[in-house]
Amino acid sequence: MKTLFLVSKQDIELAKDEVLALAKPKESFLDQNLLIIDKKIDIGRLSKRLAYTRKIYRLLFYTGWENLLPLLERFPWKKVYEENFILRISNLCRKKLPKDYNEKMLAGYVWRGVDNPKVRLKDAKTSIELFFTKDNVYCAKLIHKIEGGFEERKAHKRPKLHPTAMHPKLARAMINLTGIKSGVILDPFCGSGGILIEAALMGMKPIGFDIDENMLARAKVNLDHFSIKGYELKQNDATRFRINIDYAVTDLPYGLNSKAEELNNLYTRFLNNLHKRLRKKAAVSFPDFIDYKRIVERSGFRIEKDYDYYLHKSLSKKIIVIKKIQ
Repeated sequence: MKTLFLVSKQDIELAKDEVLALAKPKESFLDQNLLIIDKKIDIGRLSKRLAYTRKIYRLLFYTGWENLLPLLERFPWKKVYEENFILRISNLCRKKLPKDYNEKMLAGYVWRGVDNPKVRLKDAKTSIELFFTKDNVYCAKLIHKIEGGFEERKAHKRPKLHPTAMHPKLARAMINLTGIKSGVILDPFCGSGGILIEAALMGMKPIGFDIDENMLARAKVNLDHFSIKGYELKQNDATRFRINIDYAVTDLPYGLNSKAEELNNLYTRFLNNLHKRLRKKAAVSFPDFIDYKRIVERSGFRIEKDYDYYLHKSLSKKIIVIKKIQ
């Protein structure tokens, strides 16, 4: 069974790799912001994890524009129809559609293909969507619409604000990019706790280190605000901690007045220590003005993936997934 993911247009590569890191399909392909994988998956589990996916569909078929009508005519709609239906068109390529490719006319194929058809414009049991890309049209049945509640967890809505705190959606995606399924995850520069909150809400045990006691106090208030249980917070130096861990995710600290040389030194010492302690993978966010590739490679890590993440006109981040060189 093929599954279709409608992913964010803003960060398509990151969104795609987030799905692939969790689903681990043998085959996949991307067409604009539609990701199709061929694997039986746990939709319920994925829907609770994904940050940059908007909706998940069962792919019924796909074809070229010119072959759409015969396939709609032949498709066994009785096998996918439940109680009532709606058919919608999503023109992702902005090319002009043929005149007879309108929702009312195309919905007629479903209507004629089932017994006692009923149209329901809102919250239909059978929601069919036709996605038009440059060369193809994808016919899919909606399985799950993802409502992550990320806006309600943004930094300014937490009890203890930190001005450089990462967006919850990005924090969650970074965790997912490591491929972690469950268990312990460490943020060695935890700050006010944003990454820890997302990890806990996905069922993991979060551990947060920070050298600043005030930051740890902020993190505790924020974690308690979201009724997070089982977390650990400890004053610890990210360049010296001694516990071995499978996965780490962190947003490296930086100050507007910090010199690049000072940050390079801090990041190098951190990664050298992480190399001794990390057993599997880490996702790390660097400010874009740092030569992160040089630091990472000298620390004995291999960069598996890297992404540009735009914040505002004066700053972007580099999100990287790293693993020790064997």
